[in-house]
Amino acid sequence: MSGLLGTLDMGQRALQTQMKGLELTGHNLANVNNPNYSRQRIEVSSTYQVDAGMDSRGTGVGVVTIQQIRDQILDSQIRSEKSVTGFLESRMTGLDYIQTGMGSVLNPFGQEGAGGLDTQLENLIASMHDVSSDPSSRTSRHMFLDAADTLATEMRSVDQQIQQLEDRWDDELNLRVEETNLILDQVASLNQSIQKAERGGANTANDLRDQRVKTLESLSELIPIDVNSDANGRLQINVNGVSVIDGETVVSRLSAEAQQQGAPAIFWQPDGQAFTPSEGRLGGIQDIRNTTLLEIRNQINAIAEDLIQTMNQSHSQGFALDDSNGRDLFIGQNASDIQVNQDLKDHPEWLQASSRQGETGNNETISNMINEMQASRAGLGERTYVEAHADLVAQLGQSIRSSRSDLEDQQAMEALMINQRESISGVSLDEEMTQLVKYQRAFQASARLVSIVDDMLSTIVTMGR
Repeated sequence: MSGLLGTLDMGQRALQTQMKGLELTGHNLANVNNPNYSRQRIEVSSTYQVDAGMDSRGTGVGVVTIQQIRDQILDSQIRSEKSVTGFLESRMTGLDYIQTGMGSVLNPFGQEGAGGLDTQLENLIASMHDVSSDPSSRTSRHMFLDAADTLATEMRSVDQQIQQLEDRWDDELNLRVEETNLILDQVASLNQSIQKAERGGANTANDLRDQRVKTLESLSELIPIDVNSDANGRLQINVNGVSVIDGETVVSRLSAEAQQQGAPAIFWQPDGQAFTPSEGRLGGIQDIRNTTLLEIRNQINAIAEDLIQTMNQSHSQGFALDDSNGRDLFIGQNASDIQVNQDLKDHPEWLQASSRQGETGNNETISNMINEMQASRAGLGERTYVEAHADLVAQLGQSIRSSRSDLEDQQAMEALMINQRESISGVSLDEEMTQLVKYQRAFQASARLVSIVDDMLSTIVTMGR
């Protein structure tokens, strides 16, 4: 009798085990289209053995744990790739903003007929030649001053566009810092939930672990992270040697602090350690803000400053139609405030084109200004104004092209790794259907065993009556 009861108990455990396998297979099938899900398998083992001398026997099967099929090394590689992708995506977005916001004045791809700074510089030189051909002509003087005014307006427009882009990226930086801190809280909360769910020692909170993997990847898109686990399974996250998360606690948070000049600086709080990310979206934002935009501003200012100084020096030495002199052509310090002297705009006859008094047909001063416009400038690396602008445009265009190519290559690399992980951890319909049939047959066999033992027990009970 005890043997039959033991066999009945064995059949019950077998039914429960196969039912658990069926449930888990159904869970896998339900998540077949969930890109963040890793398939799961039950691990089974023989249950305890009854020792009764020569009559020792097993007691069946039971579920040991539910295993998540996941390659942690591949997960780490994907996080690293996502940090690089995040950097390149932010940089490409910034360059697209520059191309959209400043393309009309910088003409980064040299479109035919586009009215960029290069066009305005050429127009200014052409109008100087008109004045040189007829220094006493008020019409040519008007046209020259209009060309100079248009050039100054374009330079101020470039400076304003740069300022708007800097403000935009400062706002983006602040938003991404807030997003990073929010994700840090989410990771710590998931760590706490996983610790509670697995308090018995088994790694069974697999769905929560899937959520944490996805959240860590979202974090890695923003900043480069190093993820480790201690001997007790507590998750630890470091960023460039700074402890950020220790188990269920957020140790450090980011803060963005405005500076008197330049972009906001990023710090880890509460220690106040400066953070300059080399990867992730925050790294891309800082690269655009502190490198690309700064280089454009510096080069435009270099052209404007040299133009103001050189043209004023030549113009102030000449004489107007009424023999007056000493006036500057431009006022201002750089591209942010350059403009044509309003006195000259109001009185074109005060344009100082002659090198000597009383010679209204003298064009030596304006000719000298033409030579200066077309000469190589020491302050511009021995380039003319047009060449310096052309180099700026070429550098920007090349940066856009190379960044787009780098991003496409990186996205392909990331997709390759994600596909590789999917082949390991993803749900296969064919495989799950095979598992489904296997558990179904095992369940049917276990049920048959229970039915047979039940019949035998009924026979024994009947015999005793």
